Amino acid sequence: MRELEQRAYCYLGRNPVLYMDMIEALRRGTGSVYAVREDGAVIYERNSQAYFLAAESGQSCAALCLGLKKPRQLVVHDMDSAQALKEMYNYESMMECLAAAYLAPDPPPVRGGFQLHTLEGREAEMALELFGEEVGSEDLELRLEAGAVLGAFTANELAGVVGLYPEGGIGLLASRPEQKEKGAQRALLAGVTSWCLQQCLAPYAHVPSWEESMIADMTRLGYSFSERALYWLAD
Repeated sequence: MRELEQRAYCYLGRNPVLYMDMIEALRRGTGSVYAVREDGAVIYERNSQAYFLAAESGQSCAALCLGLKKPRQLVVHDMDSAQALKEMYNYESMMECLAAAYLAPDPPPVRGGFQLHTLEGREAEMALELFGEEVGSEDLELRLEAGAVLGAFTANELAGVVGLYPEGGIGLLASRPEQKEKGAQRALLAGVTSWCLQQCLAPYAHVPSWEESMIADMTRLGYSFSERALYWLAD
């Protein structure tokens, strides 16, 4: 198993921003190598029950997925492979994202006077009431229970939330419109970046390509973005 992981690291390390999700799954111990070649790898991430594919070509994609039954979710790091696998497995949806990774050793500052901490108890209930519909009540509740959601407060008011998805990426981002204008979203992203670094986790995110404000804020905070998109396939 260690040999397979090392071979996967050798390939994924060629593009650490794009493949940070797969690298972190292995490093955090939540991922295992399903298949690996010189021209690609497939990683299974058990928390999300998703498979992550990186392949150089259609030929390597087909070889890596040989014998793989339709995954609940499949994350594909190039468009051609994503379209081919969407048709092969008859997935209903394909979401385009940009990969973002924070590579600096020091965290970005939290500005705007916001105070951030993990949410529990009544604060968690408040987060569900305010932002559950926007980010998905079930997802938010599960991540609150896991202690993986931060809240930003100003004048004792919950201004917004951010968290980590089961696979480890940053998301579940939402803020009150009036507080977003005052910098709450950027403060949340800075705060969760710092929290990840404190936990010895590499901060990364799959940002939907239409989330222009999130892309802009992460760019200002020092995140690097992949040159090409990745795709989440699901029903």
